[in-house]
Amino acid sequence: MKKTLLILLIVLLFIPLSPNAKDSLGNKNDVLSFVRDAFQAQISLSDQTRTKQEISDVLSPYFSDEYQKMFWDENVFEEEGKFVTYGSDFAFYYIPFFKYSEETKVIISPESIYVLQFFPSTSNGPVSYKDHYEGIMLKKMDGGWKVAEYLYDNIPKSIIERAY
Repeated sequence: MKKTLLILLIVLLFIPLSPNAKDSLGNKNDVLSFVRDAFQAQISLSDQTRTKQEISDVLSPYFSDEYQKMFWDENVFEEEGKFVTYGSDFAFYYIPFFKYSEETKVIISPESIYVLQFFPSTSNGPVSYKDHYEGIMLKKMDGGWKVAEYLYDNIPKSIIERAY
């Protein structure tokens, strides 16, 4: 019994008490890892129903309050007094389906980070679309980086030129 409690205590010491925004994103790999984690946080919301606070706790380390509100309004649905997201091939305010490869571009500046990718047109499958860019913009806030804006064909031209 004492051994089990000791192991549990050690495990708890390695878990952060409250998640905070990522304070350092110094290179493309760091940024893409953060963005991938943010996407995983979003899709985890379809696993089970949760309270508003539980959803906020999942999203807060990665997304600004304003972004969370837009995501909530577009994607979160109430079921029996709790909330859940439903899967979709084309849902606004989800992190885009980046390839996390050389095709995914990262532009880092002191005040913002852009993550973008060109998506060529497709008419295969249940979703079709024209050539377009998708991306997100991260901003430094609350002492760390958070996803602050969803970009769909409205990425500043200067950022696209720097990326490509």
